[in-house]
Amino acid sequence: MFSYVLSVKGQIGCMGILLFTAWTYFSVKRAHNTAHKLFSALLNVSIVNVLFDMITVYTINHVHEIPLSLNHFFHIIYMASMAAALYFIYMYIRNLAYGDLKIKYYHLIPLAIAILAATFLRFDYVESPYGNYSWGPYATVAFVSGYVYFFLGVYTLIRRWKYMESKSRRAIAVSMMGILIVAVMQGIFPELLITNLGLTLINVALFYTVESPDALLIEQLGEERTVADSANRAKSVFLAQMSHEIRTPINAILGMNEMITRETKNEDIREYSANISAAGKTLLALINSILDFSKIEDGKMEILSVTYNTAGLVNNLINSVSDRARSNGLYFEVEVDEKLPLELIGDDVRLTQVIMNLLTNAVKYTKKGTVYLTFKEESRTADSVKFRVSVKDTGIGIRKEDMDNLFASFKRIDEEKNRNIEGTGLGMAIVDKLLRMMGSQIEVESEYGKGSVFSFSIEQRIANAEPIGDYRKRAAESADKETRTLSFRAPDAKVLIVVDNAMNHKVAKNLLKLYGIVPDMAMSGAECIERVKEKQYHIICLDHMMPEMDGIETFDILRKEKLLPEDTIVLIMTANAIVGAKEMYLEKGFDDYIPKPIDISILEEKLRIYLPQELLKEVPDSGGESGSQVSGGEKSQASDKAIMETSPQNKDDDVMEFNPGSGDADMMEFIPDLQEGEIQKDADQRNANNQGQENAGGENRDNSMKTIEEKLAQLKSIGIDTEAGLIHSASDQDFYLEILGDYVGSFDQKKKDFQRFLDEKNIHDYGVSAHALKSLSRTIGAKKFGETAYAMEQAASGNDEEYIRNNHKQFLDEYEILIKKIGGILE
Repeated sequence: MFSYVLSVKGQIGCMGILLFTAWTYFSVKRAHNTAHKLFSALLNVSIVNVLFDMITVYTINHVHEIPLSLNHFFHIIYMASMAAALYFIYMYIRNLAYGDLKIKYYHLIPLAIAILAATFLRFDYVESPYGNYSWGPYATVAFVSGYVYFFLGVYTLIRRWKYMESKSRRAIAVSMMGILIVAVMQGIFPELLITNLGLTLINVALFYTVESPDALLIEQLGEERTVADSANRAKSVFLAQMSHEIRTPINAILGMNEMITRETKNEDIREYSANISAAGKTLLALINSILDFSKIEDGKMEILSVTYNTAGLVNNLINSVSDRARSNGLYFEVEVDEKLPLELIGDDVRLTQVIMNLLTNAVKYTKKGTVYLTFKEESRTADSVKFRVSVKDTGIGIRKEDMDNLFASFKRIDEEKNRNIEGTGLGMAIVDKLLRMMGSQIEVESEYGKGSVFSFSIEQRIANAEPIGDYRKRAAESADKETRTLSFRAPDAKVLIVVDNAMNHKVAKNLLKLYGIVPDMAMSGAECIERVKEKQYHIICLDHMMPEMDGIETFDILRKEKLLPEDTIVLIMTANAIVGAKEMYLEKGFDDYIPKPIDISILEEKLRIYLPQELLKEVPDSGGESGSQVSGGEKSQASDKAIMETSPQNKDDDVMEFNPGSGDADMMEFIPDLQEGEIQKDADQRNANNQGQENAGGENRDNSMKTIEEKLAQLKSIGIDTEAGLIHSASDQDFYLEILGDYVGSFDQKKKDFQRFLDEKNIHDYGVSAHALKSLSRTIGAKKFGETAYAMEQAASGNDEEYIRNNHKQFLDEYEILIKKIGGILE
């Protein structure tokens, strides 16, 4: 009787606890996620189980009053609900451990066995002085089947312990231990009938930990955090896409201009080239303004002090603004204090960015009159100078009531009046924040309708105290020296460049050859590892985004296998310019970071810093006429053909550097491989013409050009946008046809790769290859097929295997038709 009373009171207590838990849980509005669905099912099934546990206790102790068949029916529901509760406990643990709710048929086998056993196996009841209870084969099989879930749950908990939240694993571990103790006691003392205690315990434990009663607040905060995270991710993706898309053509512009600067001897062209370089670099800095604002907001902006030429900084500003001012009908006057030091130490990029923002605003908001830029020394110490920069205009001015909004982010003053003026409203906010980071602040004087003066004072350390004098002459001298000479050569340097396509190989070879360096090249992370096993390098430059094994994964393997000597420097190269990228790479253990497009001054700086000093052979400065000048007469150590060839080991030579899931904004990043030998050949041909060989040479060239023009016309007739292709090939027709040849030559391997990826259900690599093919197709001008490849890339990105399978054959057929047409024209 004691056991009977204890069981009844225990059941009533458990039922009360479960009902209160259910009322509290379901009265709160919750997100209908997987955990909610599983816990709701567990709670409901547990209530049913305790209810029928109470009913069966009554019916088994009144067996003479209640038919045995009805008694058995109640026990079937009791056993089935117990097995179901254990099933939901297991699935809940699995969801916490794996985030996986895919119900597989074998998960339901123990539950089905328990229900069938309770229904069809022999049902016995046993009388005892402490109360009657049921027993027999039906109970044995049902209990064993149900507890299979218990042990599966324990196994999952142990296996995935470290991957689960601490509160989750502690609550489940304690609960499972309680269930196990209850089950053992129930087996030893079957008349106790206490299985409900175990289920109640795990419901309460989960409710007060994982399924906290503060769920409404937590879920609301979680939803808000999800929205914020989503917005941040969207911003990061946008910034990465914008950076990659815009920086890519700038890379080509600066790269081509660099080659022009290095090869030409014409002084006028050198001057034009210097101006292009200055404007291009300024444009690149401006493109990064929105990225910079995000960095500032996140506290990740760096002020980097370097030595810079004062006249060069002023000249860059003038070159960037003067044409725009002139086109707006404005005068642009510049006054520079001739006493300013020739060279200063500070962050010239950020200083230029600040002044450019001020100048751009002055030009935009001035309809007529003059824009003045003034540099005036204020004070000086032995090692530093403080000077004032002011930008004055005769524009619209600023109303007093708008002053407070002047430095607000994404807000422009006098919006209605200035609605036709372009801008994001970030310029002045960036100016204010950058100046504060450099120990200065912006000052504004303005009269509405008459104009404004923006000024600031900034202190910079002195690198060369010689007076600047006439800044125009100084800037010309500096530019001439920079373009004519290299400060060192390092022919014995061992450098490994790891990039995944042939075009970027050409970039690296062209730039490094200027310093006498012939780098080793690797097309993949795996090839990099093999090369490092065979040879020790001074510097390894790893591209980040590569298929199969990216730069970070490659670096991790090199370190894990201890393949990197202590004195080997590893640099990461990428066009990924999103906020925190540099910090992330440095945290991964890279020695430094080279952003793309690669600036030759940055490359030279990294080489000088990281190459052993004994390898650097300083080049004497002889006015640009010595060996330090890279002229058209110098011969490359490698033949033109060898450098232009594509590595036969490259299976994916047109995979561009990209941000996964970045959409269709990706373009090829390259600098055409303009060999000095080619320029020399042109010069030789001109000399030969002057010596009376014009007819033969001219006839050959006419025939050659005619053949090329015919090919271009035929390509256009089959739908190839040859104009776009030539733009991407720097208007070099021979180079364009060579890229087309590479495109055709890679078909067989790529077709096999696509088929293999599909057969292996490797949708990720299928998408990477489709992305690469899309980019190269658009580069050669095959826009229509580029869209087809883009559709396959998007399907792979969304893991839409069905779409890929349905369109795979048509995709490859269209690819093959295009290849046959292009190949027939090129033959």
